[in-house]
Amino acid sequence: MSWSDRLRAETRSVATTVINAAWDRIRLAGAINAEHPLARRYGSMGRGSYVAFPQGDCYNAHAVHLGEDCFIGAGTTLAVGMPTETYPADSPPVIEIGDRTTVGKDCWFVARHSIVLEADVTIAPNVYFTDHNHTYADPWLPVGKQVLQGFSVRVGSGTWIGTNVVVLPGSNIGRNCAIAAGAVVRGDIPDHSVVVGVPGRVVRRWIDGEGWVPPLTNEVVVVEGWPVGVRPTDAGIDER
Repeated sequence: MSWSDRLRAETRSVATTVINAAWDRIRLAGAINAEHPLARRYGSMGRGSYVAFPQGDCYNAHAVHLGEDCFIGAGTTLAVGMPTETYPADSPPVIEIGDRTTVGKDCWFVARHSIVLEADVTIAPNVYFTDHNHTYADPWLPVGKQVLQGFSVRVGSGTWIGTNVVVLPGSNIGRNCAIAAGAVVRGDIPDHSVVVGVPGRVVRRWIDGEGWVPPLTNEVVVVEGWPVGVRPTDAGIDER
């Protein structure tokens, strides 16, 4: 390698180190926690909660309420209404995120009525929530200009929602459910359900007195005496 090549390599190495160190500092400085002055823009923000930098769009933040020990990933949009709309200062909560709930990066909450995530919910990246849709009754009027119809959304405590899930208006997801990646959820989902597909359907449930229906069979992976994972070995379930 010539001296000029070595110089370019060393310069690039130094630049990469400096840029990454600077970005780490920017991310830390730009994050919002309950003690940060920008936390006051939310309706409430509990102790220990953290909104990562860079933040996504946030409209009418006073109608967004975060519990304690929440995490909101970078790029997540918390939109109450449209950018041009102003909700009254005394508006009731429209987006509510419960204690110890984790929201992955680049998620979308698009709300006009009510979207509630209860405590201990885990949301993977790129999940989309909305509580309203455009109607299309008038065949001559552009759909985007027709009346909006809204139905509240609720996600029960302890539920996990995989990446790229869409949660539609009126969805009422029970406690401790597992929603598989890419599912489109609508309607009522009972507690302790496993949901897959488009449209989302329940493929397994825990029923008191019976257990998991259909039964759950797991192969536990053990390394040096510690279980480090569970590998499902299900039979008879089509999760396509």
